Amino acid sequence: MSVKVITKFPDINDFNYNYASWNRQFVENNVILNGKFSYLYYPIHWTNLSLKFAFGGNEHYILDKMRYGVDDERYLILNRDTVYESLIESEKPVESLTLNFTSGFVDDVFYSTFNPDDYLMDYPELRDRFPVNFFQKLYEYDSKIKRQIQTLKSQIALKETEIGRVNESMHLILGYIFRLQLKNSREVDSINSIKRSTRYELYKRLNIAKDYMQSNYSEPVDLEKVASVACMCPHHLLRKFKSYLGVTPHQYLTTIRMERARNLVEYTNDPITDICFNAGYESLSSFSFVFRKRYNNSPENHRKQHLKKVNFQIA
Repeated sequence: MSVKVITKFPDINDFNYNYASWNRQFVENNVILNGKFSYLYYPIHWTNLSLKFAFGGNEHYILDKMRYGVDDERYLILNRDTVYESLIESEKPVESLTLNFTSGFVDDVFYSTFNPDDYLMDYPELRDRFPVNFFQKLYEYDSKIKRQIQTLKSQIALKETEIGRVNESMHLILGYIFRLQLKNSREVDSINSIKRSTRYELYKRLNIAKDYMQSNYSEPVDLEKVASVACMCPHHLLRKFKSYLGVTPHQYLTTIRMERARNLVEYTNDPITDICFNAGYESLSSFSFVFRKRYNNSPENHRKQHLKKVNFQIA
């Protein structure tokens, strides 16, 4: 299986842009898209199974009512035939990295990952009949995937890219992602419901709720909005979310906002008012009250105690 590395994105408004030709590349090859942009918008389009990464900022992926945010801490998996929009809108360039896998490549890695050696040697050409689907959601980086992605980035940054090495990295990354799915399967079984099909659907919708708050914490968010995005009634979402994560949606959202605010207080010189709005609060007094309750200090005094961190970053 060949790999194409694309670092220059086409202008879809160009008269000579050929949509069918562009998409054909993704059917015939594994494709890596990599580039830095302050602004990049792609309207609704199709994808193979793909892993979405962003470094130095945020890239957003919009699927109907759902808006995922990808950044230095989280990446996104989209399944084959997902239709979505993507957007980068930033004051500074954001590095976008997408790994696209053909269905044949995915089938091969799946078959080789989950069958024993003797079976693979007896039936090396056999493949499963059903398409492979992943848990489509945001994933936090662990040390292994972070190391694998850094290795891949260094390979494609070379002036003369060694496609053989890149291809091997694509195998290793996808194999590891498959093994992560086993962990997700165990999480599905931890959800309290009789039927596994119901547990699976609940897991999917609860993660949509979780990912929505993670990606849109700076916007007005309430229980009714999150429930609507997750296609659940508010009280049902509240009960199952608390059972699944041990906290309510509001508590989860508050933790996200406070962690973001604390990071900005400690590592930037941004005005406290700007940090308040960036963290999704409309009132400075409400923000300060929640911050003090969480960290036993006002934002201003907390910054003074972490002044060395700010000075280190500026230097």
